[in-house]
Amino acid sequence: MIETIAQVIGFGGAAMNCLSFQQSKRKRIIAVQIIAAVLFIIHYILLGAYSGAALNFISLLRSFVFINNDKKWAKSPAWLAVFIVISAIAGIVTWVDWYSFLPSTAMILTTVSYWLKSETKIRLVTFPSSPCWLVYNIITHSIAGIVTECVVMASLIIAIVRYDVLKKEKGKKKDEVNS
Repeated sequence: MIETIAQVIGFGGAAMNCLSFQQSKRKRIIAVQIIAAVLFIIHYILLGAYSGAALNFISLLRSFVFINNDKKWAKSPAWLAVFIVISAIAGIVTWVDWYSFLPSTAMILTTVSYWLKSETKIRLVTFPSSPCWLVYNIITHSIAGIVTECVVMASLIIAIVRYDVLKKEKGKKKDEVNS
């Protein structure tokens, strides 16, 4: 019963995770990621996958700081270093086997991406974290996590095409017409 509840909660996190990359603004991407992190913390705790839970907790804290990085207290590049170091330490502290480093690697990539101002760069730097989470989720039997990462990769590709490729093509065509 607990595993079923864990998977249901995880699917809620999956939905939020996927929706986040369809947002057109950086703050909205991160705000939806906050909701996803809360749901995944509960999901991983219920599964006994503590590396995943710990790193999602760090993700939650990181998102609160990064969503406010237009404010003086959150602008310091020290935050980037703090969250990278904490993610690495969490991977070491919650180490179970070789796969324990995968969520840490994913979190470090995502931390760097959320520090960036460009929505395009956020999507491109975030993308490699999904295969890391995918392997971790397969090993820890997180069905919701597996589905999440498959859908997130598809969502990221759609968003990259939608916002980054097609908009650039429209801009080029507009410039050609105006020339």
